Amino acid sequence: MSQVRTGGYREVGQPRVDAWRPPASTAYRLEWTRERIRDRFWVIPGALLLSGAVLAVLTVEARQIGVPAGWRSGFSVGPGEAAGFLGIIASSTLTFLGVVFTLTLVALQLASSQLSPRVIRNFVRSGVTKLAFGILLATFSYAVTVLVLNGGHRGEAESRSVTMALVLVAASLAIFLGYVAATVRLLQVVSVIAMVARQTLAAIDDSVPAAGAYRPADRPAQSAPPRTISLPLARGRTRRITHGVLLGVDHGRLARLARRHGCVLEMLVRVGEYVPAGSPVVAVHAAGSPVAPVHGAGGGPPDRAVLAGLSLGEGRSLYQDPAFGIRQLADIASQALSPAVNQPTTAVQVIDRLEEVLLYLGRRPDRSPYCADHAGTVRLIEPVRDWDSYLDLAFTEITRFGGSSPQVARRLLAAYQALQRGLGPARRAAVRSRQSALREEAAGRGVSPAILRPDSMGLG
Repeated sequence: MSQVRTGGYREVGQPRVDAWRPPASTAYRLEWTRERIRDRFWVIPGALLLSGAVLAVLTVEARQIGVPAGWRSGFSVGPGEAAGFLGIIASSTLTFLGVVFTLTLVALQLASSQLSPRVIRNFVRSGVTKLAFGILLATFSYAVTVLVLNGGHRGEAESRSVTMALVLVAASLAIFLGYVAATVRLLQVVSVIAMVARQTLAAIDDSVPAAGAYRPADRPAQSAPPRTISLPLARGRTRRITHGVLLGVDHGRLARLARRHGCVLEMLVRVGEYVPAGSPVVAVHAAGSPVAPVHGAGGGPPDRAVLAGLSLGEGRSLYQDPAFGIRQLADIASQALSPAVNQPTTAVQVIDRLEEVLLYLGRRPDRSPYCADHAGTVRLIEPVRDWDSYLDLAFTEITRFGGSSPQVARRLLAAYQALQRGLGPARRAAVRSRQSALREEAAGRGVSPAILRPDSMGLG
């Protein structure tokens, strides 16, 4: 059975633990802002749309805002020709954008039905996609704004306007080629699998400290129930987030709050878990040994200050949650093994990447649940996943749905063999147990034992 390590308050054992120091809150806020921008499709296109209008004002009113008279730029146009040219650009750009967007939605629907609904997340977060839509919108807004402003301007203003419009059209065509290439890659299962695997490896680097990041610290004990901090209940129409998936924790902020108030904070939910409104999320313990509960309005940090260190959202993100990357890969394999799709080769390609991710993860120690302040005192404890949990997440469903496929079974056996060969003795027992479970599952489904031998290509 997989387990989630829930911190050390209820454990009995050695008084010393390995603790890690969190990064500064500034780094967390910058990274979280970046994640929010990447998860919102409208931010970059909206900014470029506004930039197109601003560029139009600067181009038409160049003389009035102090641009040197030597900037004559470009193409000579006759009276009235600029208006007709810009009108064509505005109408054709908007029509082209609508057609592209419609075809993209159809392609994404097809991809999500064949791979996984989570493939749409990669499209939304794609910088090339946002830039392509943004440049097209900027070209449209530029052309419309110039048409409005150019009524009383002739000569150089029209020349500059047409020249800049041609530059934007050229940029739109160039970025459209990149957008088509990126979309085609998004529709290829191999590219999607590789993209998710790369993101998962990056999330492991960010979220799972290496062995050298830990320092010994005293483990707090517990003798009484602590004070708990819960999410507020939703009251009518409010824009304040009172429930959702826990996307990230500002470890630096919470450790600093706990030190300032002389307490220890214990997370009651883990990153990636859905938290309903009114649910307890943090327990507050007084520092010391044994740990005592914190009561009263002045005991421990204010609820609002603690909740400000938690980020909630509608769906999971890879930020601080590498397990979500493994979840996506397992979903792609499970969908490929469904009777409606029946693509065992796709499942084999997923196992290739899962093997790579687990080898990378397994060479690091299990993440410690203890987070210490700069003085080395444990100030924050959170539930974390152990090695068994990651193995279950990666292989349980694939074994269940693909146990009757000789190709999938052989590739799984090769993955288990590679994990046992590449990892230390402490990791091997869990791998061996799943290897035995796979053989039993395959035998129970009529797969001949003679076929069940490791093969890194499945059936080639």
